[in-house]
Order: sequence, then C-alpha cells, then structure tokens
Amino acid sequence: MHHKHPPITRPSGDHYARTDVALVGSTCAIMDGLIRSWAEVLHPDFRTLSVIGDHGDPVEGTLLQLGGKRFQTPADHWNDYDERLQRSHYDLALINGNHYPAERQIVFVDPAKADTLERRREQLTDVMAVVLCPDAETMPDWLSAELENMAAPVVCQLEEATLSVLPLLNNLLRTRVPALKSLILLGGRSQRMGARKADLIYRNGQSEAERLADICDQVTPGQVYFSVADASASTPTAYPIVVDRFLELGPAGAIASAFLHDPNAAWLVLACDLPLLELDVVKKLVRKRSSASYATAYRRPGERFPEPLVAIYEPRAYERLLRMLSMGYACPRKLLINSDVKVIDATDDRPFTNANTPEERERVLELLQAEA
Repeated sequence: MHHKHPPITRPSGDHYARTDVALVGSTCAIMDGLIRSWAEVLHPDFRTLSVIGDHGDPVEGTLLQLGGKRFQTPADHWNDYDERLQRSHYDLALINGNHYPAERQIVFVDPAKADTLERRREQLTDVMAVVLCPDAETMPDWLSAELENMAAPVVCQLEEATLSVLPLLNNLLRTRVPALKSLILLGGRSQRMGARKADLIYRNGQSEAERLADICDQVTPGQVYFSVADASASTPTAYPIVVDRFLELGPAGAIASAFLHDPNAAWLVLACDLPLLELDVVKKLVRKRSSASYATAYRRPGERFPEPLVAIYEPRAYERLLRMLSMGYACPRKLLINSDVKVIDATDDRPFTNANTPEERERVLELLQAEA
C-alpha cells in the first residue's frame, strides 16, 4: 500500500497533558480553589497544569513569569494544536470542567449547580470520584444511572475531598509514568581507537556491546536497543536496533531517533566507550530517576555539568531536544545544562573513564588485570 507520508508514531496523552482530569458540577470558586491547591501538592512529583476560565475578567499578569521577568504578548492566534503541544511538558492537567471537558472527571453534586452538571452528563465518561457538597445528601438518580456502567467511584463529602481525591490522582499518575527502555550507542569506527569501541573486549570474552546489553537487560528486561548509523551495521547480538534518522548529528541524533521510534518511552542512554561502567551505577541511575524532570543524569566528581551519555531522557525531552537542534545546538550536554534535570553527584569517577585511544584502552586493561 502506498503511503503519501511516512508513518510516525504519535506521542500518547490526553488533550492538555499526559493525563487530564476535570472537576465539574460545583461553583468555580470551589473547584478552582481545589485545582490550585491540588496542583501545589502534586507538582513536586508530577508536572501539573491548571486549566480554568477567566469568567470575562481581565487577568493581570502574563503568559509566563520566571522570577521577576514577565513574558506577555498581544498575539491571539492560539489554537487547538497549541494546546496539544503543551501536553509533552505536563503529567497532569486539572481542568475546570464547567468550561472545558476532559478524559476523566471528578463530579461535584452541588444543589446550587445541579443544572450545570446535568447539562454535561454526556461528558461524564470516566468518573473517578463523586464529591457531595453541603446540602447534597445523595446523588441524583440520573447520575447514579450513568455510574452503573463505570468502575465504582470514590464518594466523599466536600470537606474530605482533598484527603480522598489526592491519593486517587497520585495512584493514577504513578501508573502512567513512561516505561523505560535502554539505548546503547554503538558508534562508528573510531579513528583514534582504530576499531569500533563497541566490539572491543575487556573481560569475560564479551564485547563492550554485549556487556552493556547484559547490564541493561537487568534494569529494562526485554527493552534493550542498539543505536546504529544505518541498518546494515553489524550488531554483536540479537537485540533490536534503532537506526539513526537524524544523520550526522552524533549522540543527539541517536537520542532523537530513539524518541522517533518510541516517543512514549523514557530512554536510558549509554555510550560504548565506558569499559569500567558497572551494573550498580546503572541501577542507581534508574532508582534515582525523576520522571517529572527532563532527564536524570550523573555529574562526575569535580565537573560542573551532567554526563549526557549515562543518563535517562524522559519523553518530554524529545520536543526540547528538537528545539535545541533547530537553534543549532547538537550537543546533548547542552540540553541537560539548560533544562530541569535531576542530577546525581557521583562520588567515584572510575565508572566514567573513557577509553578512546589504544593507550587509554591499555591502561584500562592493566587496571582490570591488576584487580583480577
């Protein structure tokens, strides 16, 4: 079958974020207050966006404020796709459902807004919780009938809403943390080394590609990929490959190609020129992973900046990496330096020892032999 355009995997997610939840059925004063307070509580672990209406009132402030710097524009060309572009940045959008629908709902039974809720009954597709406001003793019959076809929601009083709903949101978001896959950068034929570093053997008769694949298979079982410059490149094992689709861009192109292959996964990226890197270092990186950041990376002792090729890149880093490339920056370290990144300060520089020349390789072999 002929395709006019090449097939590309689209990132998953709801409209505004990876997960959208609307609060619907009470006054905006009640729901907007809860949206703001819940966002503050959730934000350290999950990037949270609030979507509320302005009720026709002028909004002082700005498109964005960072410290004392305010960004504002008179442009009014924002459209539906501009909203969708935001979802790569956010784990959760809490939405005023009286104004805008969402994939999941927290329903408020409020006699003062009964008509508002009933008008939106067709938008009630996945109700997580029902909050009974003062003077609401029971749910209306039509709502009880709608809920019969859904998983039983939590039911609570308004004063209990925060204690009841926040655990639901936390549990939901933790089930939607992106899965982790491994990407081992095989690289090309190193001119300084005179051979492809991934094929070199340092111990146990294993090439570095095989050794790193074994390490990665213990932290991302069944989700280990080799990054290659072209599909004809030889690989030492049966692991699947990710072929560079951003050519001549080095590691940045390899990482972008991995996201093009699966934009919904987080990618653990390892270079093949680290013969002293061991499983415990990789396990710690995975254990310390912050899915709310753009990446999680080590910082070597005495270094100012993170190490980009022993790092985990979250799906939200994909768009940022492409934007960095569009500005002429092809170094993944530049992405880490200028993004919200979880940094792990390494106490030992040994695992990050590069072997890029025959002399450096010989020193590593002597060190390993002395320790044997």
